[in-house]
Amino acid sequence: MLQTVQPIRREVVVGVSAQRAFEVFTADMTSWWPARHHIGSAPIEEVVIEPRVGGRWYTRHQDGTQTSTGVVTAWEPYDRFVVTWQIGADWKYHDDLVTSIEVRFVAESERRTRVELEHRGLEAFGADAAAMRTTFEEPGAWTATLDAYAARLAAA
Repeated sequence: MLQTVQPIRREVVVGVSAQRAFEVFTADMTSWWPARHHIGSAPIEEVVIEPRVGGRWYTRHQDGTQTSTGVVTAWEPYDRFVVTWQIGADWKYHDDLVTSIEVRFVAESERRTRVELEHRGLEAFGADAAAMRTTFEEPGAWTATLDAYAARLAAA
C-alpha cells in the first residue's frame, strides 16, 4: 500500500473578480508563468490549457516543439478547474505518472478573489515522493508561481 503524502496547498488573494482571476489563470498563463519553470529545451512561446475536460495542458516552445504537462479533468468556470501534473522527478512528461492540481477561485467580494491551489496525489512519485514534496514546498515553486500570477493581475 502506498503511503499518503500530504498535498501542497498555497493560496493568494488578488484584487479582481473571480471571473477575471479564472480567465487570467487559465487563458493567459503565458503572461505570468515563470519562464524558468518549463521542461522543454527552448524558451516558452505559449503555455496552453485547453478549456474543457479532456483538454491538454502543454507548452509550445519558441523552436516549435511542444511539451505536455497534463490534461484537464475538471472545468468549472469561474469556480475551479483540475489538471493533471505528469512531470516526473526527472522533469520529463510521463503518461503513467498522474498527480493533480486543483485551483479554486473563491470570491470574497466583487473585486477580491482568493485563489487556492492544491497539488495532491504526490505518492504517485513513489520513492521520489518525499523529495518532490520538498521541491514543491520550496519558495521558488508553487509559492513563486502564485506570486507571479498575483503580480500580473496587480500590474493590469
